Amino acid sequence: MDIKLNMKIAILTDSAAVIDEQLHQQANIKILQIPILLDNKTYKPSDLPAVEEVAALKEATLCTVTEEQIPLSDINACVSTLATAGYTDVICIHIANSISGLGSNLKTFTENNRLPIKLHLFDSHSLGQAQGFLVKKADTLIKRGLNVSEVLQELTNCRQQLHTLLIMEDLKNLRRTGSISNGSHHYNNSLLPQKNVLHFSRAGELEVLSSSSRNKKIAHSIVEKLHKYLPTDDFEKQLSIMADSTVLLEKYSSYIHAKLPELTLTTDLCTPTIFTFTGPKATLISWHE
Repeated sequence: MDIKLNMKIAILTDSAAVIDEQLHQQANIKILQIPILLDNKTYKPSDLPAVEEVAALKEATLCTVTEEQIPLSDINACVSTLATAGYTDVICIHIANSISGLGSNLKTFTENNRLPIKLHLFDSHSLGQAQGFLVKKADTLIKRGLNVSEVLQELTNCRQQLHTLLIMEDLKNLRRTGSISNGSHHYNNSLLPQKNVLHFSRAGELEVLSSSSRNKKIAHSIVEKLHKYLPTDDFEKQLSIMADSTVLLEKYSSYIHAKLPELTLTTDLCTPTIFTFTGPKATLISWHE
């Protein structure tokens, strides 16, 4: 019997992925809400106000917004729902391991899973729009009838063409258990200059591309990266920009549009989950080759 006929594939992702409402409502897609620790209280992303208010609250209380681990019981409840619905396999497209402990948590759950459903972990090497793009891609591939192995291979190919830049002034919200590399050098967060341009490498590591207190140098580094990896097809020349304030959105979208007017830009405020990892005064730029 064809193995594809025996498969019913679902998708599990997390609240760091930016997906549209239509995907959000699909029965075959489940979203794990990454808990957020703010001022010694734990919240779900949906419990928090707009991201600009979160930034104001953080500044007022002098506290740090950090990721809390999703309880294994919550993961079990979510996967159990899919198993009960008849799904045989779940492709878990999660936030990058380099900045979050969720992938490790999912690995622990998978190794101890006793439910009649198979989990297949896929590190997005990103967050935000790029992670959401992979979720949408997986959904399209599943609807085309591809099996799990075929979907994972296509996602791997797609991931190599996705790019995410982080422009940050403060790196203390990034995961402290890993290192941030720039070539062969490793930097401690406290030693980095005021502004930093980082990207996710092909291996999913977070690397420093440029560090400077000069806005002009930072802007040049961004455009240089875009020039190197922009697609040649006009239809694909789309760029997503997310930030925690409209001021930052306007700043970077205006500069990029002036330098690369052929690009189609979409802008949006960061979600509370993304803000948890990037902190205030951060900008996220994503595109597909």
